[in-house]
Amino acid sequence: MTKDDFDRILYARIKEENLESIVNIPGVYEIVSKHFGSDRLRNEEITQSIVKIPGVYEIVSKHFNNDILEMWEYEQYIKVKDIVEKIGLWNPEFQRTSVLLKLLNELIEVLYGTLDLKLDKYVNLRALPVREFFKDVVDKYSDYPIWTCDFEGSCLVGAEKFEIEPVDSILQRFEDDE
Repeated sequence: MTKDDFDRILYARIKEENLESIVNIPGVYEIVSKHFGSDRLRNEEITQSIVKIPGVYEIVSKHFNNDILEMWEYEQYIKVKDIVEKIGLWNPEFQRTSVLLKLLNELIEVLYGTLDLKLDKYVNLRALPVREFFKDVVDKYSDYPIWTCDFEGSCLVGAEKFEIEPVDSILQRFEDDE
């Protein structure tokens, strides 16, 4: 999680609170009362401005840390769901394999980088649609591994890292081996 992610969620969480609930977080009242001195803290003060007082951000962010982590993780699952849905809508008859590759890389980044989950839990690569014209090639060389080909003959290949390779290069490689 980046600091920007953390702050975005923290400030959204703080908006749900009133001034009194923020000031009553242990340690915050002392800092705020020193900052305002003898001036009375007005209820009109914006909770976000209180958090900007030196020392308050650290206390408030610790206080809401678990809420922030839960919200961020939830956002990641929503992001995974959205990407998986887009992958499911990918159509090799009129969409390039580069679109699919970009989606898979985004999904892998979220799954491995943040949630520590496996790709195959969300995407069955063998079930990806293949342009009808290239189905025989994909089936014949599936051990390569070749996963799908689009309308231009660009194929998604690779086991650990996905790449795009022209179907002609794949055919030539295997014809040379035979």
